[in-house]
Amino acid sequence: MSLDPMDQDIEALDERLAGTALRPQDAGYDAARVIFNGMIDKRPAVIARCRSVGDVQLALGFARDHGMPVSIRGGGHNVAGHALVQDGVMIDLSLMRAVEVDAEALLAHAQPGASWLDFDTATMAKGLVTTGGTVGSTGIAGLTLGGGIGHLMGSYGLTCDNLVSADVVVADGSIVRAGPGGDAELLWGLRGGGGNFGVVTSFTYRLYPLGPLYGGFLMFAWDHARDAFRLYREVTSSAPDALTCSFVALTDPASGHRFAGISACWNGDAASGEAATKVLRESVPVAVGSLQEMTYADAQSIFAEIPYGLRHYWKGHFLPAMPDAVVDGTIDAFSVAPSAKSVILVEAPHGAAVRTPTEHAAFTHRDARYNLSAFSIWESPDDDAENVAWARAYGSMLEPHARPGATYLNYAGADEPVSSVRAALGGGTYERLVQLKDRYDPDNVFRLNQNIEPSKT
Repeated sequence: MSLDPMDQDIEALDERLAGTALRPQDAGYDAARVIFNGMIDKRPAVIARCRSVGDVQLALGFARDHGMPVSIRGGGHNVAGHALVQDGVMIDLSLMRAVEVDAEALLAHAQPGASWLDFDTATMAKGLVTTGGTVGSTGIAGLTLGGGIGHLMGSYGLTCDNLVSADVVVADGSIVRAGPGGDAELLWGLRGGGGNFGVVTSFTYRLYPLGPLYGGFLMFAWDHARDAFRLYREVTSSAPDALTCSFVALTDPASGHRFAGISACWNGDAASGEAATKVLRESVPVAVGSLQEMTYADAQSIFAEIPYGLRHYWKGHFLPAMPDAVVDGTIDAFSVAPSAKSVILVEAPHGAAVRTPTEHAAFTHRDARYNLSAFSIWESPDDDAENVAWARAYGSMLEPHARPGATYLNYAGADEPVSSVRAALGGGTYERLVQLKDRYDPDNVFRLNQNIEPSKT
């Protein structure tokens, strides 16, 4: 039986790729389109599983020649599901996972499909580290391009702040170096502007010597949740750079009981860490957990992995402060969470993460002190309405306490409008990013993201 013209073209693409071009009828196609958020179910016309920069260029050229939309998959962890495209070309980078460490230069060169587990394993072997994602399966690409909150941000800044250079395949298929020896403005835009300007095929990060760490995770009975949250507010309001803490409202899967949790990571020796965290251990009765000397691998496994394929809907905001109304509203909200898999996460950017100027990176929100998010997570489509409504209600509760557009784009859902993206990036920053978009992607080829629209659209 003869193939139709499109199948013939896909077969021709497959023959040219070092990787593989998958059609819907091919073995491995459905496995390749599984992403983190099970609510997103789209069927690309072709999945180009790339193994090289040349593969990326071929896949992008195929989409351009056939007038097809494009999506980019790194780790596939983005809650908005931007990795998938309906009836278009998914450029799958998940096979490009190499990480090379230059210990002498304190640099790591990483391919775009690497996860933070891949990255941390390579750098820790050399006694080096940088601020990275706190869940190992998260891809380095998406987290870096959107900001990058992590356990070491107080000492070393956000992940995007430590991006030194990048290689980018832009819309016309050419390769542009962002950073020293190339386009410095593009590097600025990649530090928080998302995947709007092309396919990043190589990331170079600044590394730091890895010393001793102290910390862990403390859980408090739900009867003490308000006290624990107020304690968290007290500690993080004046925490030194070396101490990064997060607050989590969660349900213990073994007992079904709700708990409040506080994670702590002290970038220093055990003795100083013990002194800095004494108030966390002694002010509110701890139900489960302890703080102790730990490795960076221990720190990066404080938060449990969430299996791919569950249903997700997230809402949250950056806040400049934590009034009592937000403390009470957060505890009240989690008390009625419809799914035992859902959590509320509160992060506290501080230190180097808030001192870095906008001139260095397109990431805004440097004035924020807290990032509060309801992560609604459940299994059945029958439960979509109540779980989505719960997360939206939490976001609405936070809005009066946040400045307009105070949304962390790495956590933004598929329904986030362009107006929110503009507001989140801020007027001056957004307009500067539009100029980059006009230069490298005037036709908005790379639009399946938290999109920056070119001026001509």
